[in-house]
Order: sequence, then C-alpha cells, then structure tokens
Amino acid sequence: MMDSFHFLRPLWLLALIPTVLLGAGLLRRQRGQSQAQLLIAPHLLTHLIKEPEQQSRFRPLHLLVLFWVAAALALSGPTWRKQPNPFAQDESGLYVLMEFSGTMLANDVPPNRLERAKQKLSDLLELRAGAPTGLIVYSGSAHLVMPLTTDGRILMQMIEDLEPESMPKEGHALSEALALADRMFVKAGQSGSVLAILDGVDESELPNNYPYPIQFLPMAASVPTELTKAARLLDAKITPLTVDEADAERISRQTSRDMKSILSSEQGDRWSDAGYYLIPLLVLATLLPFRKGWVVE
Repeated sequence: MMDSFHFLRPLWLLALIPTVLLGAGLLRRQRGQSQAQLLIAPHLLTHLIKEPEQQSRFRPLHLLVLFWVAAALALSGPTWRKQPNPFAQDESGLYVLMEFSGTMLANDVPPNRLERAKQKLSDLLELRAGAPTGLIVYSGSAHLVMPLTTDGRILMQMIEDLEPESMPKEGHALSEALALADRMFVKAGQSGSVLAILDGVDESELPNNYPYPIQFLPMAASVPTELTKAARLLDAKITPLTVDEADAERISRQTSRDMKSILSSEQGDRWSDAGYYLIPLLVLATLLPFRKGWVVE
C-alpha cells in the first residue's frame, strides 16, 4: 500500500506551512510562560495565570491547527488504491468471428464442429446476457450477420439454419473477418475485443498489430499447429475446447479483463480519493467551538 501512496493534488500541501508557523508561535508562547514562572513571585503569578488544573488541555488554537491540517490533507487528495471503473464491467463489445468453411462439418467433435461452435456461442451469450455481442461469419470471405446487440436470441436465430453451403466461396479468410470487425468497431465509435471460433487459419494473410484483443476457440480435439502460430503472431489467447461450459466461462472472464484494460489505457488510471475520509474530522472540528466553557482568548 505504501508503495502506491501519493497525493492527487499535492500543491494543497503548501497550505500546511501556516500551521508550522502557528505551531512555532505556540511553542514560543509556552516558553514565555515558563520563563514568567521563574521571574515572577509565586504569590503574584497565581493571579496572572490559571492554575494547571483549571486550564483546558485542548484549546481553540489547537483546534484551529487540527482543522487546518485536516483540511489541507483532504484537499491534497491522499490515495493508495485504484478505483474500479463502473463502465468496465461486462458491457464490452465483443465480435464473434465464426468460421463456416467445409472443414467445420467434420464430426471429430460431435455432433460436428459447426454445431458445437453454435452451442458454444449460445453458452457464451447466456454468460454475457445484457452485454453487446456481434457476429461475423466467414470462409473464403467475411460477412456481417449481426452488429453489436444485447439480444442474444435474435443473434442465435440468424445463424440457426446457416450452413457452409451458404457461403460464396471456400477458405479460411480470418484476416478478412478481423478487418470487418475492426471497421464495425470504428463505425460504432467504441472499443472491444474479438473471439474467433474456428478450425484453421491462413497464416500468410494475418495482420500485424491488430488493435483489439483476440481470443481463439478451436473447434478441434487438439489445437492445430497453425492456430498456435497464428495466436503467437496476433498475440491472441487460446481457450481449449471443453465438454462443459468451462471454455465459455473462461472466454467471458477474459473478455471482461480485456475491456477493463482497454478503458484503463483510454481513460487513464483512476485513483480513489481518500480525502473524503477526513470529512467527519472536519465536521467534528467545526462543532467543538460550541462546547460549553470554551473561551477564545
């Protein structure tokens, strides 16, 4: 905690300078009283100053110093932890790029790769209920099925009867799907991340320095070598296929982390201002002067 402790508005700490001067004045005053006790006869001194038992230990001048210090510290904005961004929850835009090439009809993943891909998409939409998700399908070319929407039922209806035969040409044009997702994010004026559900890729056409986080969900019992190479090139994260919803849950968590990272880099780090914790002390300091028996000398 101490490593990250700092002040958001450190110039307000200059307001502590008057308290240093005031403290020095109090010390000189106390020193003067001590010298008076040495120079003045005791029977006269009792009529000039209050007895120790009659003196209040906490005087209004002390209160002024306390109030001033607390106010200066509160205004300087002490902080030691980052504040969670309320907009960085699971409201990130996610474009799913689903491959519809002929190889997706292979049944090494029952019932076949394409049907399993649709099931995984359904699982993911349930986990991201209320978060915007868009869908792009591709084989030899890429096509937008649905822009970002929070209605997962409509999205699933759009691909329910879609088959590889519906695609204009055969291939693994992931690069075109990535480019289309990029254009859609720019058009929507927002950032997001990409999930590619696929079984193969053409490494030669992949872009460099893709601007959005990418995840791969391979529709295969084992991750193909070309997908591993493509993931390394794109700095993409691979989530292995599972028989349950563990893969979809992992993708959903990673999507949330990606968006929080994006918002942090776009909007800057947000630190929690702990100066508000000093407000009760300031309120108490303003009430103490009304205490019975206090006299400002």
